[in-house]
Amino acid sequence: MIYLLRHGQTVWNREGRNQGQRDSPLTRRGIAEAEAMGRRLRAEIGDPRPWAVVSSPLGRAWQSAAIVSEILDLDPYAIEHDVRLAEIGFGAWEGRSFEQIETEQPGVLAERAADKWRFRSPGGESYADLSARAGAWLSSVPEWAKLIVVCHGGTGRALRGCYAQLSKEVTMCLENPQDELYRLHDSRFEVLKTGYTDTTAAL
Repeated sequence: MIYLLRHGQTVWNREGRNQGQRDSPLTRRGIAEAEAMGRRLRAEIGDPRPWAVVSSPLGRAWQSAAIVSEILDLDPYAIEHDVRLAEIGFGAWEGRSFEQIETEQPGVLAERAADKWRFRSPGGESYADLSARAGAWLSSVPEWAKLIVVCHGGTGRALRGCYAQLSKEVTMCLENPQDELYRLHDSRFEVLKTGYTDTTAAL
């Protein structure tokens, strides 16, 4: 069984910038989201000792995984990392907003929208590329494994699509919130709500 989480909100998420395989730190809201996911998992799995935590190697995912691990009384230094769980690479677009990209390359976002599955930004990956490496990671997971996986919006979408054998069209329409998690079991996935409420707006 796999519990799949997305990292909490980051500074670049809040600013509307593409992160890809570059990084920015969690915001206060992002920390609170990771804490809420940890509490939901604690209620869900009971004894955490049979569970292993696996994370993307990118800092925002590792930071979220460490928060979750501490809430579960698991050792953050025992978190495993797998590069196949990293976010889709956006190449030259990383750190830039879509508004900036469209200003610099008029019409490129329409080109992307026409075939988002195969489109690659300069120096980046396509969602087909991402799905292939996410699928390769899934294929390496033993059936008996009990894993808590912390990764990214695009990667989590690809993992759910591969796990449930969804079409690329359905996969691309999957939501990827930062305050929910997913239980992957028996070739399907279920959404688990955390009940998170944003209390950082007034801070």
